[in-house]
Amino acid sequence: MTRKRSTRRRDAPLMIFDEMTSPEVAEAIRARAPIMVAAGATEQHGDHLPLNSDTLQGTDIGKRVARQLAREGIPFVVGPTIPFGPRPFRTESPRDFPGTVNLSHATLKAVFEEVCAELIEQGFRTVYLNLTNAETDPILQIVAKELTERTPARVITVNWLIGIRSSYRSLMRATKPQSHGGEGETARMLATAPRLVRMDRARSYHPRPSAHPPIEADAMPYLGGGIGRYRPPDGMFDDSFRGIWGDPGLATRAQGEKVYALITDWIAQIVKREWAESGPARAAARPRERRRGGKE
Repeated sequence: MTRKRSTRRRDAPLMIFDEMTSPEVAEAIRARAPIMVAAGATEQHGDHLPLNSDTLQGTDIGKRVARQLAREGIPFVVGPTIPFGPRPFRTESPRDFPGTVNLSHATLKAVFEEVCAELIEQGFRTVYLNLTNAETDPILQIVAKELTERTPARVITVNWLIGIRSSYRSLMRATKPQSHGGEGETARMLATAPRLVRMDRARSYHPRPSAHPPIEADAMPYLGGGIGRYRPPDGMFDDSFRGIWGDPGLATRAQGEKVYALITDWIAQIVKREWAESGPARAAARPRERRRGGKE
């Protein structure tokens, strides 16, 4: 009896920077592959999520984007995820909890700047900075601007919290606002590392809402808002606050997969556009155009 040969196409192996050899990195650079550096964190995520939740999500997003782009023939390197962030926003996490390890803004900026500068020095010409820790957003903007201005590379920030928000809300079951460690983040972690999620410890928490009329664009800038508040009003959080904000018990793995699909598609669109504008195909066309021009 003959065994049927599988006709299923195998995905190309992912280019994960930490797992690559030096010659493999050199080959990726020659192929003009972009690289993504994610902004993770080591911080408390309540009683039910691990300290490295942001870091794990950042790496997972990179792998998902790389996998999708590989199917379309676009090389993409999943770069390092920086596992530390600055102090959490006091308007979202007003207390310190064991396990959180913060870096100063100056130190964190230097880390991102020097890591990216090393990658650019090696030959990478498109570097994406993926925001998976909200507090790092201002630092990423400054690093991207300054490195783009003084190096031959394009350093581009991506904030999917804004990029997918119109579709994201429809996937949530909660009727109240969700933030750090809430339904959305718990759903993503159920898709990324379900073994690390303690759903039996997930408890809802919501701070006291403002008694004043709403103001347009009243949200932090990383969420697309226009008001940056960094100190909560008195009485916003009570003694039952355990480090999270939302309804993590509503989260499901299926939700997380749907959210990741939105994130992946959105980032892949950005990479494909940049690739079309400055990728190898366009670069290869320039010598032909010059040769053709010389004959006329």
